[in-house]
Amino acid sequence: MKYDVIVVGSGISGMRAAIEAKELGANVVLITKSSPSANNSFMAKGGINAAFGNMGDNDNIFQHINETLKSSVDIGNEESIRIFCEQAPAAVRELVGYGVKFSRLESGKLAQRPFGGSKFKRTVYASDETGPAIMKALYEVIKEYEIEIIKNHMAINLIMKNNIISGITLFDEESQKVVVCEGKSIILAMGGFGSLYKNFTSNVKDATGDAIAMGLRAGLKAMNLEFVQFHPTGLEGTNFLLSEAARAEGGKLVDENGDSFVDELNTRDFVTRAIFKEMQKGKKVYLDLRDVPPEVIDTKLVSIKKRVYTLKKLDPSKDLIPVTPVAHYTMGGIQTDVIGKTSIKGLFIIGEAGDNGVNGANRLGGNSLSQGAVFGKISAYEAIKFANKMKKFNGVDYYDITNDIHLVERLDALAKHVDANALRNEIGQIMFEKIGIIRTEADLQSALRRFEEIEESMETMQSDKPSTIKSILELMNVLMVAKAVARSALLREESRGSHFRIDYPEKDRRFKTNTLIGLGDL
Repeated sequence: MKYDVIVVGSGISGMRAAIEAKELGANVVLITKSSPSANNSFMAKGGINAAFGNMGDNDNIFQHINETLKSSVDIGNEESIRIFCEQAPAAVRELVGYGVKFSRLESGKLAQRPFGGSKFKRTVYASDETGPAIMKALYEVIKEYEIEIIKNHMAINLIMKNNIISGITLFDEESQKVVVCEGKSIILAMGGFGSLYKNFTSNVKDATGDAIAMGLRAGLKAMNLEFVQFHPTGLEGTNFLLSEAARAEGGKLVDENGDSFVDELNTRDFVTRAIFKEMQKGKKVYLDLRDVPPEVIDTKLVSIKKRVYTLKKLDPSKDLIPVTPVAHYTMGGIQTDVIGKTSIKGLFIIGEAGDNGVNGANRLGGNSLSQGAVFGKISAYEAIKFANKMKKFNGVDYYDITNDIHLVERLDALAKHVDANALRNEIGQIMFEKIGIIRTEADLQSALRRFEEIEESMETMQSDKPSTIKSILELMNVLMVAKAVARSALLREESRGSHFRIDYPEKDRRFKTNTLIGLGDL
């Protein structure tokens, strides 16, 4: 299997990259770990940011740049942010051209609403189903363009020669074998590592940091992994997210007495910590939609109304909805330049998998989908430019393939006596309690020791609940990334954005920089 451009990952970044590559005439393939809809873009319900200024509040690209910079808490890359904010409106218009049915004003213009951390109504939406509306439309374009999709193949490792990308090894779930794809260029758009917080996250289960682990094994650096954004309002006891759309339309956060205790549309880290403090007092927190007009709930919060009733048998127009913060978005990833290029020639990493500095220490609510659309398109253009310079494929050494064949054989042996699900549950609990909303050196060191113990003891574990090869491969990646997150959080001896150290509760200008972690640091 040989291609000009290989795209791994089927979220908005990956699909937009594959579509752009096809439109520019490349031989492109889209590879997915499971099904094309199993991604966090599909789960992003609230909206997509672009400074159209349709709501009469004088919003513009300059304001979008300023608020994104502010949200990054002094460590965002100004060039990445400028590129993103300037191109976001065009990216949304292109989505309209691909068939996305966004909500409209009576004038016919795109409707927009406020989101956390912004003073402006900048977020374009499709009721409260924005992510699904976008992803379904893009998938129809993928099918219309007859872009090849390889499903149920988990990426294992990158193949390169002389620091030029050559291809990628994959684990085929059906055949249980290692297969190879050769490519003149590769775009990794495989999502972040939110699923490390298993049982405490809004992310899909596939978000196990695979691209970050692959990048580290290939000699690349991970950047700013300590910055994990917790969404304030997960539906208690579920992984369902009550998106900011609910608060943008007038929903309030209240305590057990029905009293408001925080500005609902402040930045996510601020609101999350306010909720967490209430929970530490033994109190519950609720989303109160009872004063939101029923017609608004029935037209703009349809998904929330249905899911809350299905999961909790609660009526949002009559009942308080119990909420809890959940791991939602990971700002850090493999270090790239402003447009997603890595130090391996021909390799691009975008979306949550990479870090080009567009988010810094905290992401502005509503920016993620538009970032995926913007940098998906740009990376495809750059990947094709590189592929066109390559007169022939770089070639794959048999040694690279046999190494991964032997790795899968070892994982198969482990799968027979290691309960990956139980270990993932334990790791999720540790991540939430010790590398979660509030952190200390003691907790971070404790977490790190336990991750290392798990790694060292896997060969001798004896469980009567066998696992799959894929789940053991994911576990291997999870442990690597979990250690990297803990190390990064230990190195940042301050509090900034989504990273809060109770032992270092203030910002420190010495840390107005990026945290870099390599494989040798683990």
